[in-house]
Amino acid sequence: MPEPTTQTTGFWSHLVDTRKPFDIEGIPVRLYALNTVLAVAILALGQLEVAGVAGAFSVLWAIGLFFFAIGERVRILKALLGGGLVVAWAGAAFISRWGLIGQEEVRFLQAQVIDNRFLYFVLAALVTSSVLSVQTTVLRKALVSYAPIVLGGLAVAAVFGLTAVTLAGIPADRVFTMYFLPIMGGGAGGGALPMSEVYADVTGGDALEYFNYAIGVLTLGNITAILIAAVIFQIGRRFRSLSGDGKLVRGEEQFPVGSEPVDETAINTHAAMIFVVSILLAGIVVAAFTPLHFFAWVTIIAVLLNLSGTVSAAVRASLQELSAWGLRAFLVTILVAFGLTADFDVIFGLFTPGNLLVIVSIVAGAALGAGITAHFVKLYPLEGALTGGLCMADAGGSGDLQVLSAARRIELYPSSQLSSRVGGAFVLLLANYLFAVLI
Repeated sequence: MPEPTTQTTGFWSHLVDTRKPFDIEGIPVRLYALNTVLAVAILALGQLEVAGVAGAFSVLWAIGLFFFAIGERVRILKALLGGGLVVAWAGAAFISRWGLIGQEEVRFLQAQVIDNRFLYFVLAALVTSSVLSVQTTVLRKALVSYAPIVLGGLAVAAVFGLTAVTLAGIPADRVFTMYFLPIMGGGAGGGALPMSEVYADVTGGDALEYFNYAIGVLTLGNITAILIAAVIFQIGRRFRSLSGDGKLVRGEEQFPVGSEPVDETAINTHAAMIFVVSILLAGIVVAAFTPLHFFAWVTIIAVLLNLSGTVSAAVRASLQELSAWGLRAFLVTILVAFGLTADFDVIFGLFTPGNLLVIVSIVAGAALGAGITAHFVKLYPLEGALTGGLCMADAGGSGDLQVLSAARRIELYPSSQLSSRVGGAFVLLLANYLFAVLI
Protein backbone atom coordinates (compact mmCIF):
# COMPACT_ATOMS: atom_id res chain seq x y z
CA MET A 1 0.00 0.00 0.00
CA PRO A 2 1.36 3.48 -0.85
CA GLU A 3 2.31 5.79 1.96
CA PRO A 4 -0.42 8.25 3.00
CA THR A 5 1.79 11.22 2.07
CA THR A 6 2.15 9.87 -1.45
CA GLN A 7 -1.62 9.55 -1.81
CA THR A 8 -2.17 13.08 -0.58
CA THR A 9 0.46 14.48 -2.90
CA GLY A 10 -0.98 12.61 -5.86
CA PHE A 11 -4.51 13.74 -5.11
CA TRP A 12 -3.36 17.33 -4.60
CA SER A 13 -1.45 17.37 -7.87
CA HIS A 14 -4.65 16.44 -9.72
CA LEU A 15 -6.40 19.47 -8.22
CA VAL A 16 -3.58 22.00 -8.37
CA ASP A 17 -0.80 22.56 -10.90
CA THR A 18 2.16 21.95 -8.57
CA ARG A 19 4.66 22.65 -11.33
CA LYS A 20 4.19 26.39 -10.89
CA PRO A 21 6.51 28.05 -8.35
CA PHE A 22 5.10 28.92 -4.94
CA ASP A 23 4.63 32.63 -5.47
CA ILE A 24 1.91 35.05 -6.53
CA GLU A 25 2.56 35.38 -10.27
CA GLY A 26 6.26 36.05 -9.84
CA ILE A 27 5.88 38.13 -6.68
CA PRO A 28 7.37 36.63 -3.47
CA VAL A 29 4.65 35.62 -1.04
CA ARG A 30 6.05 37.84 1.72
CA LEU A 31 5.97 40.92 -0.49
CA TYR A 32 2.45 40.11 -1.66
CA ALA A 33 1.35 39.56 1.98
CA LEU A 34 2.85 42.91 3.02
CA ASN A 35 1.02 44.70 0.21
CA THR A 36 -2.24 42.97 1.12
CA VAL A 37 -1.99 43.83 4.83
CA LEU A 38 -1.35 47.47 3.99
CA ALA A 39 -4.19 47.50 1.44
CA VAL A 40 -6.59 46.17 4.07
CA ALA A 41 -5.28 48.77 6.54
CA ILE A 42 -5.93 51.77 4.29
CA LEU A 43 -9.42 50.44 3.57
CA ALA A 44 -10.18 49.89 7.25
CA LEU A 45 -8.86 53.35 8.19
CA GLY A 46 -10.75 55.08 5.38
CA GLN A 47 -7.50 56.35 3.87
CA LEU A 48 -7.90 54.96 0.35
CA GLU A 49 -8.40 58.33 -1.32
CA VAL A 50 -5.51 59.80 0.67
CA ALA A 51 -3.23 57.10 -0.78
CA GLY A 52 -4.48 57.99 -4.27
CA VAL A 53 -3.45 55.92 -7.25
CA ALA A 54 -0.84 54.01 -5.20
CA GLY A 55 -3.53 52.91 -2.76
CA ALA A 56 -5.89 51.98 -5.59
CA PHE A 57 -3.32 49.75 -7.29
CA SER A 58 -2.38 48.21 -3.95
CA VAL A 59 -5.99 47.15 -3.31
CA LEU A 60 -6.56 46.00 -6.90
CA TRP A 61 -3.34 43.96 -6.85
CA ALA A 62 -4.23 42.43 -3.48
CA ILE A 63 -7.54 41.18 -4.87
CA GLY A 64 -6.59 40.48 -8.46
CA LEU A 65 -3.27 38.70 -8.09
CA PHE A 66 -4.69 36.38 -5.41
CA PHE A 67 -7.57 35.20 -7.57
CA PHE A 68 -5.43 35.23 -10.72
CA ALA A 69 -2.97 32.84 -9.05
CA ILE A 70 -5.84 30.55 -8.01
CA GLY A 71 -7.27 30.56 -11.52
CA GLU A 72 -3.88 29.63 -12.99
CA ARG A 73 -3.20 26.83 -10.51
CA VAL A 74 -6.53 25.13 -9.78
CA ARG A 75 -6.93 22.81 -12.74
CA ILE A 76 -10.72 22.69 -12.91
CA LEU A 77 -10.98 26.50 -12.82
CA LYS A 78 -8.40 26.85 -15.56
CA ALA A 79 -10.05 24.14 -17.64
CA LEU A 80 -13.59 25.51 -17.40
CA LEU A 81 -13.15 29.26 -16.99
CA GLY A 82 -10.01 29.74 -19.06
CA GLY A 83 -7.59 30.78 -16.34
CA GLY A 84 -6.66 33.60 -14.04
CA LEU A 85 -8.18 36.66 -15.70
CA VAL A 86 -11.76 35.40 -15.54
CA VAL A 87 -11.26 34.11 -11.98
CA ALA A 88 -9.84 37.52 -10.95
CA TRP A 89 -12.94 39.20 -12.38
CA ALA A 90 -15.25 36.70 -10.65
CA GLY A 91 -13.38 36.96 -7.33
CA ALA A 92 -13.76 40.74 -7.35
CA ALA A 93 -17.46 40.35 -8.10
CA PHE A 94 -17.93 38.11 -5.06
CA ILE A 95 -15.97 40.46 -2.80
CA SER A 96 -18.17 43.37 -3.83
CA ARG A 97 -21.36 41.31 -3.53
CA TRP A 98 -20.42 40.23 0.00
CA GLY A 99 -19.94 43.86 0.99
CA LEU A 100 -16.24 43.55 1.82
CA ILE A 101 -15.61 46.79 -0.06
CA GLY A 102 -17.94 49.77 0.18
CA GLN A 103 -19.52 51.39 -2.86
CA GLU A 104 -17.60 54.63 -2.32
CA GLU A 105 -14.32 52.71 -2.43
CA VAL A 106 -15.49 50.80 -5.52
CA ARG A 107 -16.17 54.07 -7.35
CA PHE A 108 -12.72 55.40 -6.41
CA LEU A 109 -10.97 52.22 -7.55
CA GLN A 110 -12.76 52.25 -10.90
CA ALA A 111 -11.95 55.91 -11.39
CA GLN A 112 -8.20 55.19 -11.15
CA VAL A 113 -8.09 52.67 -14.00
CA ILE A 114 -11.28 53.13 -16.01
CA ASP A 115 -12.61 56.67 -15.75
CA ASN A 116 -9.17 58.23 -16.30
CA ARG A 117 -8.71 56.12 -19.46
CA PHE A 118 -5.62 54.34 -18.11
CA LEU A 119 -7.08 51.13 -19.55
CA TYR A 120 -6.79 52.66 -23.05
CA PHE A 121 -3.00 52.52 -22.81
CA VAL A 122 -3.03 48.96 -21.44
CA LEU A 123 -5.38 47.71 -24.15
CA ALA A 124 -3.49 49.52 -26.90
CA ALA A 125 -0.29 47.85 -25.68
CA LEU A 126 -1.93 44.43 -25.77
CA VAL A 127 -3.44 44.88 -29.24
CA THR A 128 -0.26 46.36 -30.72
CA SER A 129 2.06 43.75 -29.23
CA SER A 130 -0.26 40.92 -30.28
CA VAL A 131 -0.38 42.01 -33.92
CA LEU A 132 3.33 42.85 -34.16
CA SER A 133 4.37 39.60 -32.45
CA VAL A 134 3.43 37.76 -35.65
CA GLN A 135 6.38 37.72 -38.04
CA THR A 136 5.76 39.81 -41.17
CA THR A 137 6.33 36.91 -43.57
CA VAL A 138 3.99 34.73 -41.52
CA LEU A 139 1.30 37.41 -41.40
CA ARG A 140 1.41 37.86 -45.17
CA LYS A 141 1.13 34.13 -45.73
CA ALA A 142 -1.59 33.77 -43.11
CA LEU A 143 -3.76 36.46 -44.69
CA VAL A 144 -3.75 34.46 -47.92
CA SER A 145 -4.01 30.85 -46.79
CA TYR A 146 -5.09 30.95 -43.13
CA ALA A 147 -7.52 33.86 -42.97
CA PRO A 148 -10.15 32.01 -45.07
CA ILE A 149 -10.69 29.40 -42.36
CA VAL A 150 -11.17 32.12 -39.75
CA LEU A 151 -13.68 33.88 -42.01
CA GLY A 152 -15.40 30.57 -42.74
CA GLY A 153 -15.74 29.93 -39.03
CA LEU A 154 -17.15 33.40 -38.41
CA ALA A 155 -19.68 33.05 -41.23
CA VAL A 156 -21.08 29.69 -40.16
CA ALA A 157 -21.06 30.76 -36.49
CA ALA A 158 -23.24 33.73 -37.45
CA VAL A 159 -25.64 31.53 -39.45
CA PHE A 160 -25.92 28.98 -36.63
CA GLY A 161 -26.45 31.77 -34.12
CA LEU A 162 -29.26 33.30 -36.17
CA THR A 163 -30.89 29.89 -36.53
CA ALA A 164 -30.69 29.34 -32.77
CA VAL A 165 -32.28 32.66 -31.83
CA THR A 166 -35.32 31.88 -33.93
CA LEU A 167 -35.82 28.79 -31.76
CA ALA A 168 -34.91 30.54 -28.50
CA GLY A 169 -37.12 33.57 -29.04
CA ILE A 170 -34.22 36.05 -28.68
CA PRO A 171 -34.18 39.20 -30.88
CA ALA A 172 -32.00 38.60 -33.94
CA ASP A 173 -29.89 41.74 -33.46
CA ARG A 174 -28.77 40.54 -30.02
CA VAL A 175 -27.21 37.38 -31.43
CA PHE A 176 -24.48 39.53 -32.98
CA THR A 177 -23.96 42.23 -30.36
CA MET A 178 -24.41 40.19 -27.17
CA TYR A 179 -23.37 36.66 -28.18
CA PHE A 180 -21.44 36.44 -31.45
CA LEU A 181 -19.00 39.32 -30.83
CA PRO A 182 -18.03 38.42 -27.22
CA ILE A 183 -17.53 34.74 -28.09
CA MET A 184 -15.56 35.30 -31.29
CA GLY A 185 -13.57 38.31 -30.06
CA GLY A 186 -10.42 36.45 -29.04
CA GLY A 187 -10.69 36.38 -25.23
CA ALA A 188 -11.19 38.74 -22.32
CA GLY A 189 -8.17 41.03 -22.27
CA GLY A 190 -7.67 41.54 -26.00
CA GLY A 191 -11.32 41.02 -27.00
CA ALA A 192 -14.12 41.75 -24.55
CA LEU A 193 -12.33 44.63 -22.81
CA PRO A 194 -11.60 46.81 -25.86
CA MET A 195 -14.94 45.72 -27.35
CA SER A 196 -16.77 47.12 -24.32
CA GLU A 197 -15.07 50.48 -24.88
CA VAL A 198 -16.08 50.42 -28.56
CA TYR A 199 -19.64 49.57 -27.46
CA ALA A 200 -19.76 52.52 -25.06
CA ASP A 201 -18.30 54.99 -27.55
CA VAL A 202 -20.45 53.93 -30.52
CA THR A 203 -23.76 53.40 -28.71
CA GLY A 204 -23.45 55.64 -25.65
CA GLY A 205 -24.11 52.62 -23.44
CA ASP A 206 -22.29 51.51 -20.29
CA ALA A 207 -18.96 49.76 -20.94
CA LEU A 208 -19.02 48.06 -17.53
CA GLU A 209 -22.51 46.69 -18.08
CA TYR A 210 -21.60 45.34 -21.51
CA PHE A 211 -18.35 43.77 -20.35
CA ASN A 212 -19.89 42.03 -17.36
CA TYR A 213 -22.49 40.44 -19.64
CA ALA A 214 -19.97 39.64 -22.36
CA ILE A 215 -17.55 37.86 -20.04
CA GLY A 216 -20.36 35.59 -18.83
CA VAL A 217 -21.16 34.67 -22.44
CA LEU A 218 -17.46 34.28 -23.20
CA THR A 219 -16.92 31.94 -20.25
CA LEU A 220 -19.76 29.65 -21.32
CA GLY A 221 -18.41 29.74 -24.86
CA ASN A 222 -14.99 28.70 -23.57
CA ILE A 223 -16.45 25.68 -21.76
CA THR A 224 -18.34 24.71 -24.91
CA ALA A 225 -15.17 25.01 -27.01
CA ILE A 226 -13.27 22.68 -24.67
CA LEU A 227 -16.03 20.07 -24.81
CA ILE A 228 -16.20 20.22 -28.62
CA ALA A 229 -12.41 19.91 -28.79
CA ALA A 230 -12.65 16.65 -26.85
CA VAL A 231 -15.18 15.41 -29.42
CA ILE A 232 -12.82 16.43 -32.24
CA PHE A 233 -10.12 14.26 -30.69
CA GLN A 234 -12.41 11.23 -30.91
CA ILE A 235 -13.41 12.08 -34.50
CA GLY A 236 -9.74 12.30 -35.44
CA ARG A 237 -9.09 8.81 -34.08
CA ARG A 238 -11.99 7.38 -36.06
CA PHE A 239 -11.66 9.29 -39.35
CA ARG A 240 -7.94 9.52 -40.07
CA SER A 241 -8.29 11.32 -43.40
CA LEU A 242 -9.71 14.40 -41.64
CA SER A 243 -6.79 14.74 -39.26
CA GLY A 244 -3.19 15.84 -39.60
CA ASP A 245 -2.40 14.55 -36.09
CA GLY A 246 -1.41 18.03 -34.98
CA LYS A 247 -0.24 19.26 -38.37
CA LEU A 248 -2.34 22.06 -39.87
CA VAL A 249 -1.01 22.55 -43.42
CA ARG A 250 -0.94 19.60 -45.79
CA GLY A 251 2.66 18.93 -46.80
CA GLU A 252 4.07 22.04 -45.09
CA GLU A 253 5.31 23.17 -41.71
CA GLN A 254 3.18 24.99 -39.21
CA PHE A 255 2.89 28.76 -39.14
CA PRO A 256 5.44 29.94 -36.58
CA VAL A 257 4.41 32.84 -34.39
CA GLY A 258 6.74 35.17 -32.52
CA SER A 259 9.28 37.84 -33.21
CA GLU A 260 12.71 37.17 -34.63
CA PRO A 261 15.50 36.37 -32.13
CA VAL A 262 16.95 39.59 -30.73
CA ASP A 263 19.71 40.55 -28.33
CA GLU A 264 18.15 41.11 -24.91
CA THR A 265 20.22 44.26 -24.44
CA ALA A 266 18.28 45.82 -27.31
CA ILE A 267 14.95 45.50 -25.46
CA ASN A 268 13.73 48.91 -24.30
CA THR A 269 10.31 48.96 -22.60
CA HIS A 270 10.43 52.77 -22.28
CA ALA A 271 10.68 53.07 -26.07
CA ALA A 272 7.91 50.47 -26.38
CA MET A 273 5.64 52.59 -24.16
CA ILE A 274 6.23 55.65 -26.35
CA PHE A 275 5.60 53.51 -29.45
CA VAL A 276 2.26 52.32 -28.03
CA VAL A 277 1.23 55.84 -27.01
CA SER A 278 2.08 57.09 -30.50
CA ILE A 279 -0.10 54.43 -32.14
CA LEU A 280 -2.93 55.11 -29.69
CA LEU A 281 -2.81 58.87 -30.34
CA ALA A 282 -2.57 58.27 -34.10
CA GLY A 283 -5.68 56.11 -33.88
CA ILE A 284 -7.54 58.84 -31.99
CA VAL A 285 -6.51 61.49 -34.55
CA VAL A 286 -7.59 59.39 -37.55
CA ALA A 287 -10.83 58.38 -35.81
CA ALA A 288 -11.76 62.04 -35.45
CA PHE A 289 -12.21 62.17 -39.25
CA THR A 290 -13.77 58.72 -39.80
CA PRO A 291 -16.70 56.68 -38.43
CA LEU A 292 -14.40 53.94 -37.10
CA HIS A 293 -13.59 53.80 -33.37
CA PHE A 294 -9.99 54.62 -32.52
CA PHE A 295 -9.35 51.10 -31.19
CA ALA A 296 -10.21 49.83 -34.64
CA TRP A 297 -7.63 52.23 -36.06
CA VAL A 298 -5.05 51.09 -33.51
CA THR A 299 -5.53 47.59 -34.91
CA ILE A 300 -5.36 48.72 -38.54
CA ILE A 301 -2.23 50.80 -37.95
CA ALA A 302 -0.52 47.88 -36.18
CA VAL A 303 -1.36 45.51 -39.05
CA LEU A 304 -0.12 47.98 -41.68
CA LEU A 305 3.11 48.54 -39.76
CA ASN A 306 3.62 44.78 -39.54
CA LEU A 307 2.97 44.24 -43.24
CA SER A 308 5.30 47.09 -44.16
CA GLY A 309 8.20 45.38 -42.41
CA THR A 310 9.40 48.70 -41.00
CA VAL A 311 9.21 47.74 -37.31
CA SER A 312 12.55 46.41 -36.10
CA ALA A 313 12.99 43.14 -34.24
CA ALA A 314 14.16 45.10 -31.19
CA VAL A 315 10.94 47.12 -31.07
CA ARG A 316 8.84 43.96 -31.51
CA ALA A 317 10.71 42.26 -28.67
CA SER A 318 10.32 45.36 -26.51
CA LEU A 319 6.57 45.36 -27.16
CA GLN A 320 6.33 41.71 -26.14
CA GLU A 321 8.24 42.47 -22.95
CA LEU A 322 5.93 45.40 -22.23
CA SER A 323 2.88 43.25 -22.93
CA ALA A 324 4.03 40.45 -20.62
CA TRP A 325 4.77 42.97 -17.87
CA GLY A 326 1.54 44.84 -18.45
CA LEU A 327 -0.49 41.64 -18.33
CA ARG A 328 0.79 40.84 -14.86
CA ALA A 329 0.93 44.37 -13.52
CA PHE A 330 -2.13 46.12 -14.90
CA LEU A 331 -4.53 43.99 -16.92
CA VAL A 332 -5.58 42.06 -13.84
CA THR A 333 -6.33 45.35 -12.04
CA ILE A 334 -8.66 46.38 -14.85
CA LEU A 335 -10.49 43.04 -14.68
CA VAL A 336 -10.92 43.52 -10.94
CA ALA A 337 -12.24 47.06 -11.42
CA PHE A 338 -14.82 45.75 -13.90
CA GLY A 339 -15.71 42.81 -11.68
CA LEU A 340 -16.50 45.00 -8.66
CA THR A 341 -19.76 46.05 -10.30
CA ALA A 342 -20.70 42.74 -11.91
CA ASP A 343 -24.40 41.92 -11.75
CA PHE A 344 -24.79 38.26 -10.80
CA ASP A 345 -28.47 38.30 -11.69
CA VAL A 346 -27.53 39.03 -15.30
CA ILE A 347 -24.83 36.34 -15.28
CA PHE A 348 -27.05 33.67 -13.74
CA GLY A 349 -29.73 34.68 -16.23
CA LEU A 350 -27.52 33.24 -18.98
CA PHE A 351 -28.21 29.73 -17.70
CA THR A 352 -31.44 29.27 -19.63
CA PRO A 353 -32.09 26.75 -22.42
CA GLY A 354 -32.41 29.55 -24.99
CA ASN A 355 -29.15 31.29 -24.09
CA LEU A 356 -27.23 28.03 -23.89
CA LEU A 357 -28.61 26.97 -27.28
CA VAL A 358 -27.38 30.20 -28.88
CA ILE A 359 -23.92 29.96 -27.28
CA VAL A 360 -23.42 26.31 -28.18
CA SER A 361 -24.66 26.94 -31.73
CA ILE A 362 -22.20 29.79 -32.31
CA VAL A 363 -19.21 27.82 -31.02
CA ALA A 364 -20.20 24.68 -32.95
CA GLY A 365 -20.75 26.79 -36.08
CA ALA A 366 -17.28 28.30 -35.73
CA ALA A 367 -15.70 24.85 -35.59
CA LEU A 368 -17.75 23.47 -38.49
CA GLY A 369 -17.25 26.50 -40.73
CA ALA A 370 -13.50 26.61 -40.13
CA GLY A 371 -13.18 22.86 -40.66
CA ILE A 372 -15.09 22.86 -43.96
CA THR A 373 -13.17 25.88 -45.26
CA ALA A 374 -9.86 24.29 -44.25
CA HIS A 375 -10.57 21.35 -46.57
CA PHE A 376 -10.86 23.66 -49.57
CA VAL A 377 -7.64 25.59 -48.83
CA LYS A 378 -5.54 22.44 -48.39
CA LEU A 379 -5.49 22.43 -44.61
CA TYR A 380 -6.51 19.50 -42.45
CA PRO A 381 -10.21 19.94 -41.49
CA LEU A 382 -9.96 18.97 -37.82
CA GLU A 383 -6.88 21.09 -37.21
CA GLY A 384 -8.57 23.94 -39.07
CA ALA A 385 -11.67 23.55 -36.91
CA LEU A 386 -9.51 23.79 -33.79
CA THR A 387 -7.24 26.69 -34.70
CA GLY A 388 -9.52 28.78 -36.92
CA GLY A 389 -12.79 27.98 -35.15
CA LEU A 390 -12.58 26.91 -31.51
CA CYS A 391 -9.49 29.01 -30.76
CA MET A 392 -11.50 32.02 -31.93
CA ALA A 393 -14.37 31.08 -29.63
CA ASP A 394 -12.47 30.37 -26.41
CA ALA A 395 -11.10 32.63 -23.69
CA GLY A 396 -7.91 33.69 -25.47
CA GLY A 397 -4.36 32.44 -24.85
CA SER A 398 -5.13 30.23 -21.85
CA GLY A 399 -8.33 29.07 -23.55
CA ASP A 400 -6.28 28.04 -26.59
CA LEU A 401 -4.13 25.83 -24.38
CA GLN A 402 -7.19 24.19 -22.82
CA VAL A 403 -8.88 23.60 -26.19
CA LEU A 404 -5.77 22.12 -27.78
CA SER A 405 -5.06 20.00 -24.70
CA ALA A 406 -8.57 18.56 -24.87
CA ALA A 407 -7.95 17.68 -28.53
CA ARG A 408 -4.44 16.29 -27.77
CA ARG A 409 -2.90 18.73 -30.26
CA ILE A 410 -0.96 21.19 -28.15
CA GLU A 411 1.62 21.56 -30.93
CA LEU A 412 -0.95 23.70 -32.77
CA TYR A 413 -0.60 26.48 -30.19
CA PRO A 414 1.51 28.76 -32.44
CA SER A 415 -1.10 28.51 -35.20
CA SER A 416 -3.91 29.13 -32.72
CA GLN A 417 -2.33 32.45 -31.82
CA LEU A 418 -3.10 33.72 -35.31
CA SER A 419 -6.78 33.27 -34.47
CA SER A 420 -6.59 35.00 -31.11
CA ARG A 421 -4.49 37.86 -32.46
CA VAL A 422 -5.25 38.55 -36.11
CA GLY A 423 -8.76 37.04 -36.04
CA GLY A 424 -9.58 38.83 -32.80
CA ALA A 425 -8.40 42.11 -34.33
CA PHE A 426 -10.75 41.59 -37.28
CA VAL A 427 -13.71 40.95 -34.96
CA LEU A 428 -12.89 44.19 -33.12
CA LEU A 429 -13.17 46.01 -36.44
CA LEU A 430 -16.43 44.19 -37.15
CA ALA A 431 -17.79 45.20 -33.75
CA ASN A 432 -17.47 48.88 -34.63
CA TYR A 433 -19.79 48.36 -37.62
CA LEU A 434 -22.29 46.00 -35.96
CA PHE A 435 -22.76 48.21 -32.88
CA ALA A 436 -23.45 51.21 -35.10
CA VAL A 437 -25.94 49.36 -37.31
CA LEU A 438 -27.77 47.11 -34.84
CA ILE A 439 -28.05 49.24 -31.69
